Amino acid sequence: MRGWRGMGWVCSLALVGCGGALSDEGLQEDERSVLSAPAEPLGEEPPELAGRPRLGTAHLVKDLFPPVSGPPWWGPYPESLVAFRGRLFFAANFEDGRGELWRSDGSPAGTRAVKTFPPAPGTTFPSQLSELTPLGSRLFFVVDDVEHGSELWVSDGTSSGTRLVKDIVSGAEGSAPYNLKAVGNILVFLRYIPETPTAPSRTELWRSDGTAAGTVLVKDLGSDTSLSFVQAVVRSTLFFVLSDPSHGTELWKTDGTPAGTMLVKDIAPGAESSYPFGLKALGRYLFFTAADPDHGTALWRSDGTATGTVLVADLTPGSDSGFLQILEPVGSSLFLAMAEPTNGSMRLFRVKNAASGGTQVSLVATLPNPYSDPDSSTFVTTSVGAGGKLFLALGVYGSGPAPRDVQLWVTDGTGSGTKMLHHPLSLSDEFGSTLFALDDRILFSGWNDSTGLELWVSRGSVGNTRMLQDIAQPGSSFPQSFIRVGSSVFFVANDTVHGNELWRLPLLP
Repeated sequence: MRGWRGMGWVCSLALVGCGGALSDEGLQEDERSVLSAPAEPLGEEPPELAGRPRLGTAHLVKDLFPPVSGPPWWGPYPESLVAFRGRLFFAANFEDGRGELWRSDGSPAGTRAVKTFPPAPGTTFPSQLSELTPLGSRLFFVVDDVEHGSELWVSDGTSSGTRLVKDIVSGAEGSAPYNLKAVGNILVFLRYIPETPTAPSRTELWRSDGTAAGTVLVKDLGSDTSLSFVQAVVRSTLFFVLSDPSHGTELWKTDGTPAGTMLVKDIAPGAESSYPFGLKALGRYLFFTAADPDHGTALWRSDGTATGTVLVADLTPGSDSGFLQILEPVGSSLFLAMAEPTNGSMRLFRVKNAASGGTQVSLVATLPNPYSDPDSSTFVTTSVGAGGKLFLALGVYGSGPAPRDVQLWVTDGTGSGTKMLHHPLSLSDEFGSTLFALDDRILFSGWNDSTGLELWVSRGSVGNTRMLQDIAQPGSSFPQSFIRVGSSVFFVANDTVHGNELWRLPLLP
C-alpha cells in the first residue's frame, strides 16, 4: 500500500443568496487532520445494531443468459432493475432479439417472464425493453415491438395487465419515447422528431396517466432542440437541461402542464450557453453548476423562478474555473469536489441551506494525489450518502483512459472524519465500481489481489470495510446494479460459470 500524507482544513463561510467568492484568505483553520493510507487491518463486522439486518450469503437466483464471449461485464444481463409492488422487476434483452419483462420474488420458481416481445420475423433486431419506471400501481416502460415500433407500455405486474398505453405514431415506425420520469402522480417523457428534407428536428414533452386519452402532448419545445441527460426532480417539478437556438444550453422546468413548462433562467444571455450540470435536489431547492463570462463555472441555486435562480459560490474567482462536481446529498447537506490544478489533489466542500435563507459553504478537507507527475489528476467517479456520511470513489488518473488508482473515502463533514477506507476499486476504464447505500452500510465492488473485484461492505471505518463474498472463483464477479426490495438486495454478477445473472443477498433478522 502506498505511503503518502496530506492535510485537510475545516472552515465555514456563510454566503448570501446572491452569491460570492470563496477565497483561501477567508478560511479559518480550526481543525487539522492527517489523511493517510489506513494502517488498520481489516476485521470482522462488529455486532449488529438494533433494527439493522444481518447480511446472509448471496446466491444465484436464476440462470437466464448464456455466458458472454467478451469482457465479463458485457451483456446480455438483467437491466433496469426496479422495486414494484413488493417484487423485483427487470428487463431481459436477449441476443436472439427477444425483449422480456421479468419479475422475481428472489426464488427460482418465483422468477419468471411477465411478457415477451419477439423480434421481427427473419431478423435479430432486438425488441429492446428499457426505462422501467414505477408510478404508484403502474409500471411504465418502453419497448420496440413488431406491430407498434418503439412505444410507451404499462403493467400492473401481470401478463394480462401489461398493455400498450398509446400508439403515438401509428404503425411499426414508433414514436420512440425516452427519458421517462415520475413527477408527482403523472409520468412525463420526451420524444425526438428527426429532421426531414422539409422540416428541422424537434423535441416534444409528453405526459401520461397510463391511459390512451390521458397520454397527451404537453409542449413542443421547438425546432433544433436537444435534451441533456442531466436532470432532477424537486418535489413535483422536473428540472432539465435543454439546448435551443435562442437560448443555448440552459435550465428548464416542467410540472407536466403547458403553463408550468418553461425556461427557468437564461444564465448566459442570448444564444450563449451556461451548460447547467450536476443537478441535485436539497430541500426545496435545486443546486447545480453553471458557467457565465464573469465567474466561469460556479455553484448556483434555484427555487424554480428566474429571480430565485442565483449564484451561490464562486470557488475559483474569475472566468477561468476548474471542473466543479456536485456529489450526492447527505441529509440536509450537499458535498462538492474540485481538483487543484497545481498538484491534482481534490478539495472537498460541504453545502448547507442556512436558516436565514442563504447558503453555507465549508471546506472540509483536501484529499491528496499520491502521484507527483504533471499528468496526474483526480476525479470523483461516484458517491452515495449512508448513515449521515458521504462515501465516494476517488479516481486517480494519468495520461491514459484507465485510472491508476480508485480509492474509497468517507466523510462526516469534518476533517477528522474524512478518511480513506480501501483501495483500489475497479481499475477498468470500461467498468466502474458501484456504491450502494443499504442503511448505514454500503455495498460496493472492491478489489484485492487474491480475489479480484468482488462484493464488499463498509460501515464507514477501516475495521468494518471488508470483502463480503468471493463470488467468482477464480476471477472477478463484477457486482453491479444493486437494489433493495424488502428483505433482499438484488444485483447482477458474473460467477464465470453462468454469465451475468441475477443474484440475491438475503437480509436476515
